[in-house]
Amino acid sequence: MSKYSFKNYDNSAFYNSKAWRRVSAAYMSSKAYICERCGKPAQICHHKTWLNGSNVNDPSIALSFDNLEALCIECHNAEHGLQHSITLFNDDGSIARVKESQGAKDFKKTAAAIDDLLARLEKTTAQNAPRSDENAKKV
Repeated sequence: MSKYSFKNYDNSAFYNSKAWRRVSAAYMSSKAYICERCGKPAQICHHKTWLNGSNVNDPSIALSFDNLEALCIECHNAEHGLQHSITLFNDDGSIARVKESQGAKDFKKTAAAIDDLLARLEKTTAQNAPRSDENAKKV
């Protein structure tokens, strides 16, 4: 695994939590399940500040109405585009699967290439390093 990370946390525990299910249902009801951007029926309770490993356990970000937005699938996909892996939900709100975005795939491929390049550079540097003083005196 690369030391570089596109998304370094598992959000399934949060999205399956009772707290999230209650808050998201209450928020979506408060917006009458209408997309706040286009007015179509909303299916997704979106976090304006995206969740990550450092804020997923912060209720002021993860569970605050101030950080939520009711979105239809089209507006949610437009928001995240190719940069974010998408969590797909079942009708009961449980996680169906996480669909890795092309951006995440590209990031991982680039990180692996960087790791490979650094490993080759370290190997070359070690091979070309000056030898010990004993070997230097023999020359």
